[in-house]
Amino acid sequence: RYIRMGVRKKGLHGPYFRRYTAKHKQWENEKHTLNALIKQQRLYMPMQRAKEVQQYAEEVVFHAKKGTPYSDGIVESMLISPEARQILYEQLVPRYKDRHFFFTRIINRYATKIKHQDPQAFIEFVDWPGELRPANPVGEARKQHVAEQYDASRRNRRRYIGEAVKLGLVDPKEPKDLKPEAKETYLQRA
Repeated sequence: RYIRMGVRKKGLHGPYFRRYTAKHKQWENEKHTLNALIKQQRLYMPMQRAKEVQQYAEEVVFHAKKGTPYSDGIVESMLISPEARQILYEQLVPRYKDRHFFFTRIINRYATKIKHQDPQAFIEFVDWPGELRPANPVGEARKQHVAEQYDASRRNRRRYIGEAVKLGLVDPKEPKDLKPEAKETYLQRA
């Protein structure tokens, strides 16, 4: 009766079981992943892990943009390599000067890992040349995008009228056409 007992144990001793430990023991792994994300701009990993890393990536870029001594201390404590710091301050901070938040994106791959059936995803920074899907423009690029779309068709006029008024491209009393200064600024470049 007890001959086969313990032949195939489940749980910690089962095949491919991933040990989750206390958060303070996982922090080193998160730092290495964040470091790799900043260096490579895109990583392929399980969805839950990507969501965890996304919070830290957003926080690092946010604090790097602030430039205060307190924020610099937070950035220094989260990044472990000088290459990642250099990329952050020389490439990412200037790239996101107009973007206030949402510097990263998670793209679900609708695929699972064979070993443990975790859904897989890409996590990437937005607004870089190798991104999988273009991000919505911000700042002056957003104004140009709205002006081009507003001028393209009547359907787009109805769609973008609220945003065009908010951005100052259209007179709210006469929303039929773009303001002349908006036309010469944003439509002559295209």
